[in-house]
Amino acid sequence: MNLTAPETRTPDTPRRKVLVADDDAILREVMAGQFASLGWNVVTAEHGEAAVAVLAREQADLAVVDISMPKLDGFGVLRHVRQNPRTSDLPVIVCTSHNDREEIERAYRLGASSFVTKPINWPQFLHHVQFVMRNGETERALRAAQAEAMAASRTKSAMFQVLSHELKTPLTALIGLTSVMDRTLRARTDLGVAQELEHVIDAARRLNGIVSDIMLLSKAVAGNPRDQFSICILSEVLEDGLAGLKAKAARKKVQLVVRPPENDARFQCDGRLLHQALSKLADNAVRFSPEGGTVELWGHVRPNGSILLSVKDTGPGLSQQKLKECLQPFIQENMGYARSADGLGLGLPIAKAICEAHGGELAIQTAPGQGLLAAIVLPPSLLVPGKDAQHA
Repeated sequence: MNLTAPETRTPDTPRRKVLVADDDAILREVMAGQFASLGWNVVTAEHGEAAVAVLAREQADLAVVDISMPKLDGFGVLRHVRQNPRTSDLPVIVCTSHNDREEIERAYRLGASSFVTKPINWPQFLHHVQFVMRNGETERALRAAQAEAMAASRTKSAMFQVLSHELKTPLTALIGLTSVMDRTLRARTDLGVAQELEHVIDAARRLNGIVSDIMLLSKAVAGNPRDQFSICILSEVLEDGLAGLKAKAARKKVQLVVRPPENDARFQCDGRLLHQALSKLADNAVRFSPEGGTVELWGHVRPNGSILLSVKDTGPGLSQQKLKECLQPFIQENMGYARSADGLGLGLPIAKAICEAHGGELAIQTAPGQGLLAAIVLPPSLLVPGKDAQHA
């Protein structure tokens, strides 16, 4: 009856094991013979409880399970297989006596890998088995790769946090001590020494800012800001977003404009993180705006309840390809030594990570020569109902 060539095996290749669970003794015998022709070890069970007992004591590579069995049906076996960590990845083919769509859909919901209908076309069945096994191996490899990537990401985040903390502590002391030295010795030293001391202080502050950004990005990616949620007011968040930027904007002759919201909504968020996200967007806007440019901030609530906090500049803008690159950490529009703006290019990635940590997104519109509009979009679920939460 077997029309399929057996799998190629070497003496060192371990034999695969299959569990065949069916209350039809003849079908169990025929199916066992088919798998034996492929060089497999076969274990049989006459009902669902026996199948569960077999899986408890033996490691199987595949299970072929009949849906309609006494004591415990195929659905019960599927639930047991998928809930047990030892067998959660086991490929399972379910057998139905007729092409019952509802049974098949239920089996898939419970985690079946595939199905066959009776009477079974044996040559096709054996090809199907080999396909299911290859597909299962691919899925397991993908899950393993995903788990490895997640572990590497957690390791990277932990490393960033440790290194950032170890760098930030001495940097804080360095900035404090050099500032005291600058104030104390300025009148006693010549101009050259004073300027060198200023360079040291400036370099330490810039390095401290970089370390702070790395720590912030790590927290936004790995943390759960919902633990720190509080009620914030839209107008206050907009005003806070410009804190510390007015002097920088004045030096570049960039005008800062905050449009007051028509209705001052209240919403839940991690105020500190959201402030950082908005500040990063505003800082980028000022940094890349030309002399005499304008940076605008405004916020409103959409009819669907989502909250928008927007920053618009009159800078050079970005192509879509450059925008895609700049949303990745450590990339600026121009990362060469001759770039006009310093930093690691973490502004947009930090804002994006903070938005996503709040269940929202960072929406950006830009084109070369047309400036850039970045909007923090927060979900309607964060809006606090009440008279102050009117839709704009």
